[in-house]
Amino acid sequence: MNDKPEDTGAGSEPGRRDIPEETGTSRPDAGEAHSPGRPVPEAAAAEPPTAEPPTAEPPTAEPPRAEAPGNKAPAPGEQRPSTPKSPGRLRRLARSRGGTAVIGALVGALLGTGVMAWRADELPLLPRDMCWGSLSPQVAGALFSDTDVRSEELPLRRATEDPMHTECSMQGFGADELESEVTASVRTLGELKGAQAWDWTRQYLSSRMTPLGGDITGMASSQRAWVALPTSCHERSYEPGEDPPLRVVTLASGASDPDYVNEVDARRGLDAMSRAVVRLANGVMERYGCEGGYPDPPKLPGPPEGKSVKAVDDDRLCGLKGVELPGWARGKDVSAVRTTPGTKPDGPVRGGVRSCDVGRPFGLDTLRLTTVADPQLAAVVSRALGRRADRLGGDGEGAHAGGLSVYTADCQRGRAAFVAWDKEPEEGDDTPPEPRSLGLAVLPSYVKSEARHAGCGDVEVKVPRTPTL
Repeated sequence: MNDKPEDTGAGSEPGRRDIPEETGTSRPDAGEAHSPGRPVPEAAAAEPPTAEPPTAEPPTAEPPRAEAPGNKAPAPGEQRPSTPKSPGRLRRLARSRGGTAVIGALVGALLGTGVMAWRADELPLLPRDMCWGSLSPQVAGALFSDTDVRSEELPLRRATEDPMHTECSMQGFGADELESEVTASVRTLGELKGAQAWDWTRQYLSSRMTPLGGDITGMASSQRAWVALPTSCHERSYEPGEDPPLRVVTLASGASDPDYVNEVDARRGLDAMSRAVVRLANGVMERYGCEGGYPDPPKLPGPPEGKSVKAVDDDRLCGLKGVELPGWARGKDVSAVRTTPGTKPDGPVRGGVRSCDVGRPFGLDTLRLTTVADPQLAAVVSRALGRRADRLGGDGEGAHAGGLSVYTADCQRGRAAFVAWDKEPEEGDDTPPEPRSLGLAVLPSYVKSEARHAGCGDVEVKVPRTPTL
């Protein structure tokens, strides 16, 4: 079996960065307990004073001292009130200058933990600063279902190799138990390569993702969303002809390709994710001092989840003229197809990305074909295969390893990428002695068809003549 994409240390799903949990802070004591009306010990009976000698003059009486308001001396026979109880430690602490500084430091430490909590119909203890101050309670709450929303956030700027790489974990709690989680991140895709580049491509460019439309470069589904940051967000200028790295804001919730999502939840999730990721991008742009901003996305086409998938046309795979399934691949394992919502086969690549997943009606994982017409995204996809992959010839450049084939070509907008990925057959009695690669088999006809739609003209792909075809 051929080599897999080189693993560079990324997990298969974008899990949370290990963020230190909130450190428990002891609450200052409310003061020592005092029994109200504690009696004051009575004075011991005094011995009668010794009489002065008759010859001594009586001492001169001092003038009566004026009592302060509220401190009137008790009348004869009236019991003196008990000593007032002393204030609690926190109140005594607050009355002193040093105590004020201590309390200020304590509050600052709590805010510095980055742990926020929002509860319906209650004022929060801490400021509502979800994910770097970008999301309102309504926008963040729409990502969850009737739960308390809390967040753990790393700083937006960090002293790391990539200072713009950071994460925020928003968590939904019910009865103080974690029920769901949405992870937001800001990262530079230009740094990804090998398995990391392919893992991001597989999750965020699938046929579940809907282009956000307008001037926004990004996509969303009920489980994933991403928006590209403009070049004005880069912290240095670039020379003419030098391509700045692509930086994106992403949202991830649960598995990228869940087994089943009903139509109602998919619609709600798509609307919530698309709005939240655009608001996050705007918040990050404002904090970075970037130019411009994005409007809220329009109502997107209905998500594919919960809808009937289309049957495969063996002679027009994914609706593309000239792309046919080889005879050995036709059958029940390749009977259904799903394409990127809002896009049409044999037309321009809307949003810069178009994908097609093929397989069984409830498992579209036999073959994926993806066209990436956006040059910056294409650069990320092209790094999914390492140097050990088998090279492909033709008018462009490409490589093949395992079940993944990536081919790039020069087009009107710049470099475009074409991806064919097929599920490798499991070991068993039906496995042919020489395993076939469905992706490599359809790659030449797929690139030839889609290259015209991406503005690349006629592009020929040459694949090795091996038994795998």
